[in-house]
Amino acid sequence: MAKEGGGFAPQHRFDRMFFAVFIAICWLGVVMGFAPASTARMQGKADYVAPIILHIHAMAFVGWLLLLTVQIVLIRRGGTALHRRLGPIGMGLIPIMAISGFFAEAYSQRYYLAHPPDSQAFFVIPIYYVLAFSSLATAAMLRRRDSSAHKRLLLLATGVIVGAAYTRWWGESLTALVGDGFWGLIVNSFTPTHLILLGALSYDMMTRDRVHRVYLAAIPLILASELIVSWIYHAPEWLPVARWIATHAHLGGLT
Repeated sequence: MAKEGGGFAPQHRFDRMFFAVFIAICWLGVVMGFAPASTARMQGKADYVAPIILHIHAMAFVGWLLLLTVQIVLIRRGGTALHRRLGPIGMGLIPIMAISGFFAEAYSQRYYLAHPPDSQAFFVIPIYYVLAFSSLATAAMLRRRDSSAHKRLLLLATGVIVGAAYTRWWGESLTALVGDGFWGLIVNSFTPTHLILLGALSYDMMTRDRVHRVYLAAIPLILASELIVSWIYHAPEWLPVARWIATHAHLGGLT
C-alpha cells in the first residue's frame, strides 16, 4: 500500500466501511434533531411561518447529505468517474448552505427580538457553524486531488454542521446536566461534534498508527474557535452587536 509523505497510507480496506458508518451517523442526527421541529412546522405549530430562505437552507442541507451519501456509494462501487463529475454540485452547495443558513438564523433572531425567549446571544453559534463549514468544505474542494485529505476535510465540515443537529436532540439534556456557563456551553453545544472528531482520530490511529495531517491542522483550530464562540456568547458586548446584525440582515423577499 503506497504511503504519502510522512508515512500515511491514503487507502485502507476499512475506509469504505468507516465513511459509510459516518454518513449513517449524520443521517441519524439530522432525523432525530430536525424531525420534531419539521413535524411541528407542518402541523402549523411552529413559532413563526418559515421564510423562503429557511426552505432553501433545509433543501441545501439535505442535498449536501444526499450528495455525500451518493458519493460514498459511488466510491464503494468503483464509480470514480461519476463521483468526480458530481463534485461541482458540492461546490455549488457550499455558498448556498452558508448564505441561506446565516440569513435564516438572522430571520429567526429578528423574530425573537419581539418574542420570548431572548436568544440573541445564541446567534454567535450558527454564525460559527456557517464559517467553520464554509472554510472546511472549501478546503476539501481545493484538496480534491488528494483523496485522503479531501475525505477528511469533508468529514470535518459535515461533522460540524451535523453536530448542530445532534445538539437539537441532546442539547437540553446536556444543558440541564452541565449548565450554560463558559464550559457548559462548549459541552452542550459541541459534544456531538467532539465525538465525531474523536471517532475520526481513533480510526486513523487504529488503521494507520498515526493521525492525518489535515486533522493535526484543522482540529486544534476547531477547538480554539469553540472557545472563542463561548467567550463571545457570554460577553455582554455581544448582545447589541447580535441584535444589530439580526435587525439589518435582510435578503430581499427571501427573508
